[in-house]
Amino acid sequence: MLASPEFAAASRRPPKRLMAIAGWSVLGLLAAVFGVYLLTVTLGAVHGVEFCPQTFERRSYSFYELPVIGIQVTGVRREDLPTAAETFLATAKLLPTPAGKQRDWHIVVGSRGLRLARKGDANILLQYLEAREANQEHRWVKWSEDHPELAKIFWPAVQRLAIEELYVFVPDLFDLTKLASDPAEFRKQVDRQLAARLAFVARRWLERGNQEAAKRLVGEVESLDPQNGELAGLREALGGS
Repeated sequence: MLASPEFAAASRRPPKRLMAIAGWSVLGLLAAVFGVYLLTVTLGAVHGVEFCPQTFERRSYSFYELPVIGIQVTGVRREDLPTAAETFLATAKLLPTPAGKQRDWHIVVGSRGLRLARKGDANILLQYLEAREANQEHRWVKWSEDHPELAKIFWPAVQRLAIEELYVFVPDLFDLTKLASDPAEFRKQVDRQLAARLAFVARRWLERGNQEAAKRLVGEVESLDPQNGELAGLREALGGS
């Protein structure tokens, strides 16, 4: 006996239980996706400001990553943050262009998710660059305009420390400007201090087994201050080279 058309159609329909399971599965999947999205937006936001020691440029950055596992899920969005000090130093050509036009980026301040923002060492220099007088003039722009010969000596030394990420020693250079008046004497003071800091870095490179980096810095120390007290020990550690 042939089955009725209605019976045949009903037999082809999926059981109601399977439809319910499929429906709840889809809802569960959508809920999971929404949950991951919500967690990523609230806990996976990464943003901050970074600084280029070669050019003194700064820029903001932001992206999202999956919380806990830290997998980046969006591209990095960056935006330039020009400042009066950066513009002045570039216009006055007070910052040498490093060989190869290399550009590094150091963290000024950054945060992840709901954590409090953390400041990087580059923020030490930024505090000086942003300093203003009572009349709102940028202090170190004004100083550089008033002391052009000293500025030609000062800013390349600051840049050199920044490139090596020696921001903790930057205040010592700024302190030298307080009584500076004679360019020749100022250069001697700056060179001695810069040589001492680079010798410190050379020693660290030697401890890490990077002879090539250490040798490069030792040569720079010799050029800046041949009387530096660390030189003999550094040369010996390099095998007399």
